[in-house]
Amino acid sequence: MNRAISSALVVTSCIAGLAASPAMAVDLTGASIGVTWLFPDSSTVYQSQTFVAGPGVELTCPGGSVGGGLCSGFVDASTIDLGVDTLSLTITDGTSSWTSPAFNGYEFSGLSAHGAIAGYSLATSFAGLDDSRISFTGDSISVNMEGISPVAGQSFTITLLDGAVPEASSWAMFVAGFGLVGAAVRNRRGKVSLA
Repeated sequence: MNRAISSALVVTSCIAGLAASPAMAVDLTGASIGVTWLFPDSSTVYQSQTFVAGPGVELTCPGGSVGGGLCSGFVDASTIDLGVDTLSLTITDGTSSWTSPAFNGYEFSGLSAHGAIAGYSLATSFAGLDDSRISFTGDSISVNMEGISPVAGQSFTITLLDGAVPEASSWAMFVAGFGLVGAAVRNRRGKVSLA
């Protein structure tokens, strides 16, 4: 095989294999996400609401336990935002603590609308909130805020990680590309010239 044609086939196969790989990202846009305040344990529902994830903040609570649904439990002014692949809670004003029963926090459910989640990453400014207070399944994430004392402006953002597996056709393209690379390398080794 001509060296130029061989090189062109190898490069084309590798690029096609990479291009065929689907982007593996969670996309909650348009999904109905349940947000449940669990208190005083992880199986007792204190308040619950369902939101459609999309642009903008889904819930703004004025504080003072005013309003219906989840807002009736927020002493501090707060927001909940459900992004494309994020779940966020921000305390906009106030300094009341979450009391310390067995569980005082939130469960976000309905997260597998576009495929099961495989994990998460946490960004937070709440002192004491770490991975030990978070549990997840393929469809939900629970955050235990028990005993945490917030300061205005503090927040957490959980970024969801997708558990998607590339399609069989993508794997076939990768294998074919690597096969052609191997064949080209072997073909080049076989040609020895004496000077």
